[in-house]
Amino acid sequence: MSNYTCKKCKAKLKANEAYEYRGAFSCEEHFDEVIEMRDFERNQIINEEHNKTKSFKGLDLTDSAIGKANKALLKPRIEIASKESLRLNSYERGDL
Repeated sequence: MSNYTCKKCKAKLKANEAYEYRGAFSCEEHFDEVIEMRDFERNQIINEEHNKTKSFKGLDLTDSAIGKANKALLKPRIEIASKESLRLNSYERGDL
């Protein structure tokens, strides 16, 4: 039998007592609050990920001469944007 922990109150739950939303578990009493917490976390991560790439909008990043020059100039930022953040990874595992 699997054991789960409520994200809000940290109560230990059996599989038949646990509610799950986007990878986070809760007891019946705190399910609505866990939904709100999880949605808030998700929206923050979406905004962070968007902010990493919004400066590339409209830029030529193809294999043309201009695109290659842009890629060379932006290489560090492109590299950072391409990596999965620790926060996103934690969210997807249900750790946040």
